[in-house]
Parts: sequence; C-alpha cells; structure tokens
Amino acid sequence: MASTSVPRWPHRTLADVEFDAHATRHLIFAAGPDAMTHIMARTSVLPEVATVVEVPESSNVQDVVAGALAGATVGPRFVVVGTGASVMRIRALIIEAGAIDAEVTVVHLGSEDGFAAMERDVFCSHCHTVTPATSRIDEMVVCAGCDIELVVYHHFSRRHAAYLGYRPDSEELTERERIE
Repeated sequence: MASTSVPRWPHRTLADVEFDAHATRHLIFAAGPDAMTHIMARTSVLPEVATVVEVPESSNVQDVVAGALAGATVGPRFVVVGTGASVMRIRALIIEAGAIDAEVTVVHLGSEDGFAAMERDVFCSHCHTVTPATSRIDEMVVCAGCDIELVVYHHFSRRHAAYLGYRPDSEELTERERIE
C-alpha cells in the first residue's frame, strides 16, 4: 500500500522548532544516542527554561517519561527528538499523560515518516499487545501476545504508537474460534 496514516513531521532539526515564549517549561526528550548528540550540538537554540531528558534505548521508556512528567504543571511544552518507533512511543505517553497535540513537537531525524526501513510496532486488534517487528505494510508478523499471525495494515494509531495488525481470516472464524 502506497500510503499510511503515519504523520509526516515538518521538523528535521531542533533549529526548526519555534519554542513557545509563554511556556512555563520545555521538556526535550532525546530518543536514543543520535538524538542526544543532535540536541547537544544545538544547545544555543534551546530556551532558558528547557530540560533535556535522555531516553536510552535500553531503558523502560514509560518509566523515564513518567519520571520526567511527574513535576510538570500547567504550561509546559514538549519536544521529542529522534527516529522511529521510540519517538512515537514517547509522544503517545506524553499525550496519554494529558498533553494535547499543540503542546508536543516532534523532530524526526530519520526518513520522511521518521521510521527506519522496515521498523514497525504492530498493535494486535485481537489481544491489544504491541509487537516490535521488522516488516513491511501488508506483510505478516506473529503477535507477541496471542501468537496469531497478523497482517500489518497501513493504518497507524498515534494513540498506540503502532500500526494496526489483524488476523486475515478473522471473518471466516467460527464464534468458538474467536473466543479461544
């Protein structure tokens, strides 16, 4: 499929970001070592009330983001810098914590959609597990939660930070097979 619902991010470098002068604080999330290097090379463009939060690839992203957001009050703005699925995961966690789209800016350092080739997180529409995968749209991947083969669909969920995966024969299953 030629198109997806993956957002196209307009910012390719931190220097492209217009920081909100009225924000009480800016939290800059660095998703991976390349992002941290990118941010450190551009500290001159950061506002005075900016905190850089490094999110190492080996870390529990949810814990790191939750810890950074713990002190947030009304008025912060968020910038997520990096590539691929980690950027989308961090953005989804910030939105889940109560931020709105206008408060979150993404600077993707990768390809146009921010993903490395064949890098996908797939959301299982059956058991609701997110499975990291290296597959293309319309290819099959095995769900880490229910062990069912899923088709990677072109729809991308910003809420789950993943592509939709579905069982291709689900309409042909009997009621008993669906429950199992």
